[in-house]
Amino acid sequence: MAAVATSCAHHPDRPGHALCMECRRVVCDECATDWQGINYCAPCLGKRREAARAIRAWPGRLLLLLASAALALVLARLMAWTGVLLASHL
Repeated sequence: MAAVATSCAHHPDRPGHALCMECRRVVCDECATDWQGINYCAPCLGKRREAARAIRAWPGRLLLLLASAALALVLARLMAWTGVLLASHL
């Protein structure tokens, strides 16, 4: 049977309190953070938060991309009409 770590992965002098569900390391009470009912250590929680921020940023980026494409289409159409008007007056 394998030995189970009973001290914190970040503070070896402190007793383990929880298991990080991302990296599976034992962490002390100070290092353990409950996020959405699940224990994480600080480095793993930071990765989760960054991923959540990136997902939330996508709708805004998509909207900006669509608005830029619509503006480019309108400008291309306007340039084409201007070319037709100029050609008809020459």
